[in-house]
Amino acid sequence: MTFDEAVLDDDLVLGQRDRGHLLWSLATAGAQVRRAAESLADFGVERLRTDTAPRALLVATDLPCADALLTRCGSASTASVAWRGADLPRWAGPADALLVACVEGHSPRLAGLAAQSAQRGLEMAVVAPAQTPVAAAAGRAPWHELPRDLHPRAARWAVLTPLLQALDALAVTPVPPSLLVEIADALDGQAELAKPSGDAFTNAAKSLAIDFAESAPLVAGAGALAGVAAETTAVSLGILAGVVATAVSLPDGMAQAAAVLRGASSSDGSSDDDFFRDRVDDVPDRPRPRLLVVGDDGDPDDPLLGDQPVASRQLDEVAARRCAAALRDLAAQAGVRASSVDVPGGQPLARFAAATAFGDFTATYLALGLGVDPSRPAWDAR
Repeated sequence: MTFDEAVLDDDLVLGQRDRGHLLWSLATAGAQVRRAAESLADFGVERLRTDTAPRALLVATDLPCADALLTRCGSASTASVAWRGADLPRWAGPADALLVACVEGHSPRLAGLAAQSAQRGLEMAVVAPAQTPVAAAAGRAPWHELPRDLHPRAARWAVLTPLLQALDALAVTPVPPSLLVEIADALDGQAELAKPSGDAFTNAAKSLAIDFAESAPLVAGAGALAGVAAETTAVSLGILAGVVATAVSLPDGMAQAAAVLRGASSSDGSSDDDFFRDRVDDVPDRPRPRLLVVGDDGDPDDPLLGDQPVASRQLDEVAARRCAAALRDLAAQAGVRASSVDVPGGQPLARFAAATAFGDFTATYLALGLGVDPSRPAWDAR
């Protein structure tokens, strides 16, 4: 497919290609958070309020990367597991908790897990649209109703907000109302920066989409939540634009990311080719990588990165920042373009929200420039 850069600066053509109004739906993420916060009483999650966290927390959802985020928000006293099986583990019982979320509400696997949880006596909270199998399986457990007019590809914060409220009620991690306000503000700010009316010179999401159209995206997250943001961005690039991206979480993914960058350096033949040869007819064997780093800004010792007494976690975050700096050096040596996601300072979850919103807008602009409808599943041939 050929990328048409001019499309991104033409509001009329953008609107024609974005038939499902995904750009507009992405801009409502902050409103999704506020709407969920205002409907807390209807959710009924306060019935789960406790001072003692569950022995284990299972998270089952069809929203990409949501389980990875929620399990990383857990406390040291609770084993948090992203559960992707069709049956609950044999050991799960009344001492444990299950969070279930289904964007469209028709997943047999998630409905089955909710029904099993009700039978075994697990504490449970469910997020799903009304009159769907997953909502029905919630039984008497707290259930948050997803709006019917929700765009399925722009539903992240309509789903995550009630799940975060459940984490707070279960004493797994504190999520005060002030944090939800900060998340909503961060999402609103990113939507303003990435709005369709901004040209590619001032709109960083459009500019990065142009770069990604000519390269192989490599997204590196410096730290635990930043690693989830990197994975979420890579998934969005695949689902919305059909572009394969590599995502790594630093520091553990350093070797993989470095190998990609070193491969770019060796593939241009600069190490053993004749320097004076005619390069006019050279055609690269594969697209060169384009590095995007999430979470490498700020002070490695920032207390917002985690509890200072938890030494291992803090050391991991510092190591991740150092690996990110090393990756940027490698990219410069290989002649690979690199940049960071520009997000405001604040609580880690708010920064995560801004980073993933930027990734969603970038993926959508990339899709529209390629002539792909990001609102339509790839298997829908209509």
